[in-house]
Amino acid sequence: MLVWPAFGQLPKLYPVDETLRDASFQAYTQRLRAAVEKRNTRALRRLTDDDVVVGPEKEDKGWKKFVERWRPDEADSPVWGALAELLQLGFLREHPQLYLSPYVVWRFPDDLNRRTHLVVAKEKAALREAPSVTAPVRAVLSFDIVRAAGEAVRMGGLASFVPVETGDGVRGYLNVTDVLSPLLARGQFGLRQKRWVMIALESDEGDR
Repeated sequence: MLVWPAFGQLPKLYPVDETLRDASFQAYTQRLRAAVEKRNTRALRRLTDDDVVVGPEKEDKGWKKFVERWRPDEADSPVWGALAELLQLGFLREHPQLYLSPYVVWRFPDDLNRRTHLVVAKEKAALREAPSVTAPVRAVLSFDIVRAAGEAVRMGGLASFVPVETGDGVRGYLNVTDVLSPLLARGQFGLRQKRWVMIALESDEGDR
């Protein structure tokens, strides 16, 4: 759910998960989760449409292209992390035969630059004056969209912080675990011949 504030500020983007609206889709996600946990390519193939889309071009579809793009059998394959992220963030029911994930991609405002913004993915995230868990708190953010203000900073191997600016101009640092990028991999899941399958898995970030 997207909530627009007063003029000049940035909106809030609240998490949405409508998986439970369809029992058959819920059962599908359980099978998908099992395949992801075991990194089972054969099981994933059975849960994927023959014409699965992996990119913007006409030829970017089909299982062969999926394997080329996501490399599920390789140790460093990005597909398992991407799918685990979708499962964790939940699914939007676009209509009875189509689910989308994640909300942070599909509900992100079209008039904002996805490459320069982040979404606070929790309630009461501390915006700190410096990249440290002991730094003073400048603001407390809940599901806000913020502007990225630089590269993430790692502190002593314990935590990473990203500099951001709020819609009303407050600058500070958020723990990277508190934010999500609207450039996450995006999935579509459709009902085909009374069977749920993954019909698209795309990413603007290449091999994330």
